[in-house]
Amino acid sequence: MQDGIDPTATDSITYQLTIESLPTPLLERSIIETSMLERLRESAPVGAFGLIARANNDIDRIDQVLRSFGYYDALISLRIDGRDLSDPGLLPQLERYTPATTVAVEVLIDSGPLYRIDRVQLEGPVPPAARAAFALKPGAPATAPEVLAAGIALLDALQEDGFPLAQVPPPEVIVNHWTRTMAVTYRVEPGDRLPLGEIEIIGLERLREGTVRRRLGLRPGEPFSPSRLETARRALLASDALASARLTPATAPDAGGRLPLRLEVVERPLRVLRLAGAYSSDEGGSLSASWSHRNLFGGAERLTLGAEVSQLSAGPIGDINDFVRASLRIPDLWRRDLDLQLELGAVSERLEAYNRDAVTASAVFEQRVSARLSLGAGIGVENARIVQDGPAQDLRLLSLPITANWDSSDDPLDPRRGWRLAAQLTPTPWVEGDEGDSFVRARLVGATYFDLSEPTAGNEAPASPASHSSPTDGARPKLLGRRVLALRLAIGRILGTNVSAIPPDWRFYAGGGGSVRGYPYQSIGPRTANGSPAGGDALLEGSLELRQRIGARWGIAAFVDVGDVSADGFQGFGNLAVGVGLGARFHTPVGPIRVDLASPLTESEDDASVQLYIGIGQSF
Repeated sequence: MQDGIDPTATDSITYQLTIESLPTPLLERSIIETSMLERLRESAPVGAFGLIARANNDIDRIDQVLRSFGYYDALISLRIDGRDLSDPGLLPQLERYTPATTVAVEVLIDSGPLYRIDRVQLEGPVPPAARAAFALKPGAPATAPEVLAAGIALLDALQEDGFPLAQVPPPEVIVNHWTRTMAVTYRVEPGDRLPLGEIEIIGLERLREGTVRRRLGLRPGEPFSPSRLETARRALLASDALASARLTPATAPDAGGRLPLRLEVVERPLRVLRLAGAYSSDEGGSLSASWSHRNLFGGAERLTLGAEVSQLSAGPIGDINDFVRASLRIPDLWRRDLDLQLELGAVSERLEAYNRDAVTASAVFEQRVSARLSLGAGIGVENARIVQDGPAQDLRLLSLPITANWDSSDDPLDPRRGWRLAAQLTPTPWVEGDEGDSFVRARLVGATYFDLSEPTAGNEAPASPASHSSPTDGARPKLLGRRVLALRLAIGRILGTNVSAIPPDWRFYAGGGGSVRGYPYQSIGPRTANGSPAGGDALLEGSLELRQRIGARWGIAAFVDVGDVSADGFQGFGNLAVGVGLGARFHTPVGPIRVDLASPLTESEDDASVQLYIGIGQSF
């Protein structure tokens, strides 16, 4: 301690840290995150003596970061207020400053040459498949992330090849400062190739063990594979009866030379109540409620009872729409991933296009082909009384719906990337009514999402080891969904008869919040003699929406919707209705709350110039 200097002085010094430019943004950010000068600059003020000590400690921290990035000959110096840390006049000079003075702290780094991998050795009986997955090659940058990632990839490949107890210890590394190279040696212990053994299940309460085993789909004797175990675990959670599932391999084989597994599960609460609401200026408000039992008989059967009232405040009290439904989903019926959905519903609708009172019932089989693709087929019946611009029609109808759904999007309520495709083909071979005739209804809806986020500070990720590039060679942007371009296209066609013979509720309509915003619900397309929407046999819709996040919770959107409905097949693009608008989003854990304002570019005399839509989840 120098004469007259008290290291316990409490006066704090305000300082500003600068680090000279480094070879890559990732290296620069790593040094900033490691530096105690930066991390404690605002949260832990220090005096003159503490600032110098903190700077001295940072030199070792920065050197470790540089070495991990392959720079073993770096020269690091720090200057405070223009003086080196070893300058004897630095401390007295800092002691004279008041807390209001901002002191400059400069980190000067000469990174030196980048070291390279000179020699790589794998010692031990490494199978060819695992050896092929080892990506570290001579000539690669001698960076810690590259070297460690190669070992992790090797271990993953060994386990995926059926060696669950394989060990890949940290490598032996020899750095040659004369040649500026690194030699790396991995000593691999693959162990024995072991098949799966018995599965112990812990935590079941109401859910039957046989249901869990069938859903899991793992059999003793099949090859060990971590990816296969993870796929099975995710399939088990998809049943919705479980809140969590943890699948853990044993640390040693059993007496038969197989590897036992331990499955620990936590069941969800049996019953759940959901409430939802929405509002649009053309349809009014809607309220819905549903009650579900997630495990009715012990086999993850899901019973749902739901009701909805809509068109609230949009018209007289007698025009309120009512809908009730009961559905039962039976999973894994006869075979894994084959579900049966039974549904019974009753509806009373009072719309501008038609009035309808109906009872419907359906039974649909759904087969999950993969995590993204599902196929469905079933039968549906409807008994309805419909009024559209004339006397009431009593209709009884039999349909045979066939569906295919592909979903590679990343979020059901707020997608940022991926595709969605939904195809529906519904032959209706039997229609009994005043003017009914058989027909086939087809509809295809596709949506895609592009993440246009720009790379920003803190938004870079190193390349994967398999890419054969180094994080020190630059950084790649991580997709964060801050700016998303969403596109939707819908095409529909009804064949087999003319429009007048198609029940009004089965025709196509356009306009409204889920269609072409800015136009009232069902308002686009042909009209009846009294001016009400008539519906058509051909539908074309499209949407383009740009979504921009602002801060952590808020977002805005700009969109263009187009659509047309015709009564005699597709008539070209001359009659497309176009709506444009702006929206606000407030993002919550259950999806964004959406508020949209939209205007039609071609208005009719009776329609409002602006429509308002409020709901949960993105528009598509």
